[in-house]
Amino acid sequence: MVLFISRGIKSRLVKRYFPEAEEIEESNNLLKEELEKKRDILLRLPGRAKKVFSLSKILDDFTSLVEKEKIYEFLADNLKDFFLKGENILFFSLDKNKDSLKLIHSFKRDKLIIKEKEGDIIDWWVLRQNQSLIVGNFPEDFRFDYTQSLAFRERDIHSFIVSPISLGDKVLGLVRIESRKKESFSLDDLRLLRIFCDVGAAVLERAELFEKIKELAIKDALTGLFLRDIFMDKLEEELKRACFSNTKLGFAILDIDDFKKINDTYGHGVGDLVLKKVAGILKKVIGDSGNMVSRFGGEEFVFFVVRTQKEEVKKMAELVRDQIDSAKVNTRRKTVNFSISLGLVICPDDARDSLRLISRADKLLYEAKRKGKNRICFIP
Repeated sequence: MVLFISRGIKSRLVKRYFPEAEEIEESNNLLKEELEKKRDILLRLPGRAKKVFSLSKILDDFTSLVEKEKIYEFLADNLKDFFLKGENILFFSLDKNKDSLKLIHSFKRDKLIIKEKEGDIIDWWVLRQNQSLIVGNFPEDFRFDYTQSLAFRERDIHSFIVSPISLGDKVLGLVRIESRKKESFSLDDLRLLRIFCDVGAAVLERAELFEKIKELAIKDALTGLFLRDIFMDKLEEELKRACFSNTKLGFAILDIDDFKKINDTYGHGVGDLVLKKVAGILKKVIGDSGNMVSRFGGEEFVFFVVRTQKEEVKKMAELVRDQIDSAKVNTRRKTVNFSISLGLVICPDDARDSLRLISRADKLLYEAKRKGKNRICFIP
């Protein structure tokens, strides 16, 4: 008891006659805390150095990719290793024309079903703001109505990091990493994800340029249809396949009626719009499930339909003719209507090789012209 009282008296005397002693003690405690922090940093430094070296190597490999699917696969493979707390990693691409998001790739540590194929409320927030986002506990984040989120309702997701894949103001998509646990991610995690996404944006942009260069080499610049040489090579392949598998292939040549008159009356600009309109209808009706459409030259187009029957391809050709007959191009002075004439043949019924196929279809095309245009001619 005496000892306790004496310590109390000593403490009061020190504070009374040496007031700076308390300040020194406080500074000493702060210094200890700071030294402990530095010690923790030093202990973690070897691991960080290794991580930075690993990231540098990954980014070098990343920038060598030129195919979109491989780019997303590479991102997923590496993000799952860097973000071990992330249970799901989702990749969304942005279609600016439709103002829509599309889930194009995902990584899931568990067998879960991702239902938000067009993004969630947090994805659209990141998209509109074009900035990264970290959410520690979804229900406590005042920025979002978590009850409207499929991620929360369906998978009980509580924490996220999300980053846009963007170059300046141009947003290509976004990446979301999520966890059911609260506070799974740090600001350092968010910065690291942003690094991946920024590099990803540059790599994806370059991949798009490569795709455009490829398309220019094989497609008509005005209509976006395959060039004649590419079409002919593919036709030869499909003719051989049809003969080998004992299936039928429909082939047609079509020509825009009185196209020269359209150019002379309204100008080549309107003529180009007519060509684009015809190409668009052909792509829509004929499709690309093994079928192919090409601009054959001038106002002539060709297409083939694989694994078909005569009545089926006749219906498709008639649908093309009907939709083009109903189409129009608006100019400042007048609405321009147009039509096509079409020659249709079937392989192997009407011909077995490409030259004879084209020759017979061409003769039928001119027969359609002679009979009054805006019609289909075929061998009964």
